[in-house]
Amino acid sequence: MNELKSKTNIIISVIIPSFNGKHHLKDCLPSVISACRQSPVATEIIVVDDKSSDDTVLFLKENFEKEIKVFENPQKGACSARNHGVAQSKGNILLFVDNDVFLYDDFFKNALPYLSSDMFCAACAGYKAFPKVEGAKEQLDGIKTLQWKRGFLRFTGNIYNKDLKSYNDYLSYGVQGAYFFCSREKFDKLGGFDTLFDPYLLEETDLIYRGLKRGWPITYIKDVCPRHKCGGTIKSKTNKYAKYLSKRNRELFIWKNVTDKKLLFSHILWIFKSISAIPYVLKNYVEIRNKKREQMQFIKKTDIQILKECKDYIQRIKKEL
Repeated sequence: MNELKSKTNIIISVIIPSFNGKHHLKDCLPSVISACRQSPVATEIIVVDDKSSDDTVLFLKENFEKEIKVFENPQKGACSARNHGVAQSKGNILLFVDNDVFLYDDFFKNALPYLSSDMFCAACAGYKAFPKVEGAKEQLDGIKTLQWKRGFLRFTGNIYNKDLKSYNDYLSYGVQGAYFFCSREKFDKLGGFDTLFDPYLLEETDLIYRGLKRGWPITYIKDVCPRHKCGGTIKSKTNKYAKYLSKRNRELFIWKNVTDKKLLFSHILWIFKSISAIPYVLKNYVEIRNKKREQMQFIKKTDIQILKECKDYIQRIKKEL
C-alpha cells in the first residue's frame, strides 16, 4: 500500500499515432481503453491522426469521444505526430503505443512498480497478437541488445523471457517503438523524436540511443506483455518505401549519433549497403552536424563503451542461467 501511495503523483499519457489505421484502432483501441480503466493511477489516451484518408478522426469522435482525445498532426510523419501528442498531454510518464497493439487489463498494474518520475525508459516484453499456434505465446520483443556488425549498429537482437530467471530486475539496450514507456522530463530534455526520421522507422532507436549516451539506463519489464499485429501498419517486409526508409534512416542514425572514429571508418567501408540514402544525408548534413555537436556536450558514454557494456551484460545473463 505504501508503494502504491508513492506512485499517486504519476499520470500516464498514452500516445497513439495513426495513419490510415481506422481498422487497427477499431480492433485494438478498446483494449487500450479497458487497460486504462483498470489502471491504479491516472491515465489519458491521445490519438494523433497523421493526415489519414480513411475518416479516422470522424470514426474516433463518433465511437470513442468520451474515452480519448483526438488531434490532427499539423505536419506529416510518425515522429511529428508523437511529438504533437506529447505537446497536448499532461502526463509525467509517456506510453507510446502503435495503433495495431492490444493491451491486457493488468498492463498498467504490472508496469507501475517500474515507473517513476526519475526513470528514463522502460521496454516491454511484446508478443504476437496472432501466433502461428492458437493460444500459444510467441514472443517478439525481449531485452534488446546492441552489436556493431559490417559497419552498422545492429539493434534488433533479443534475449527472450524463456532465457531469463523469474525475477524482473533487468536492463535493456533498446525498445520496441510499438510499445514503450518514457519519462516526460527526459523526453523533453532530448528534444523528443527527431523529425529527420519522418515519416517513420528508427525514430525510437535514435531517441533511446541519445539517452544511453547520456548515461540513462533502460529498464526491461518482463511481465508487461502487449500483443502486436506484427507490422500491421507499415508492412515493412513487403513495402518498397519502407525498405528504402530503413536504409535511409539507418544511414542517418550513424552520421547523427556515432562519434567513435574507428566505428565511423568501419562504416565507410560498408557504406555501399545504403548508398541510396546518401543524398538525404547530404541534403540535411548541416542540420545533422549541428544536432550532433549539440548532443556532444551531454555525452557521458562513448559508442564503444555502450557496446562493451551490452556485450558484458549478455555474458552476465548467460552465466546466471
